[in-house]
This record gives sequence, structure tokens and C-alpha cells, in this order.
Amino acid sequence: MAEEASEGPPADPERQLPAGLVTGRITPTFTAQSVPAALRRAHHTTVWAELVVQAGSVDFVEEDTGWHTTVTAGHRQVIVPNRRHHIEPSEDATFAVQFYDTPDQTP
Repeated sequence: MAEEASEGPPADPERQLPAGLVTGRITPTFTAQSVPAALRRAHHTTVWAELVVQAGSVDFVEEDTGWHTTVTAGHRQVIVPNRRHHIEPSEDATFAVQFYDTPDQTP
């Protein structure tokens, strides 16, 4: 598996948020104890999102590509739509998921 540091640039342009997205909903803050079990298993989002780590660290693994990184406090990880992934928080982690919407193109 390839590993990227969360402090460095994304491995490729796919892991950057596209221009023009609008901030959508954000999940409640999770801890290692409160994170839904579904987030620890392979799943995917249908929209762009970011894993936002406030304390501790969270391992982020893309199932389909084998790419993984450890996201530390104060950093974010882009979550590409429809790409299966899972997370594993450290015992002291606090984090949330910020979702993004596409602006309405209807006149």
C-alpha cells in the first residue's frame, strides 16, 4: 500500500476538492467510542467530503485503490465520491465529516 503524509500535497488531482463546491452539512463530532460502526467498514459517499480531524489521528484507507494515510489533528483528508473507504480513529481522536454540495446550475 502506498502511504501519503496528511501534511503534504495530495497524491494526485483526484484528491483535491473541485472548484465551485458549496459547503453542505457536517456530521456531529465523533470519538473512537462514538464513531458509527459503518464508518469503520468499507463504505462510500455520493458527494465530495472531507475528514476533519480535531484531535488525535484517524487512519483513512481507500479500499479500491489501496491508498492510505494517517490524518492528524488540524488536518483534513478529501473523500472522493463513490470511492470505497474506511477509517480507524486513534483512542484520543475527535473528528467530523464535512460534506459538499454542487451549486444549483438551474437559472
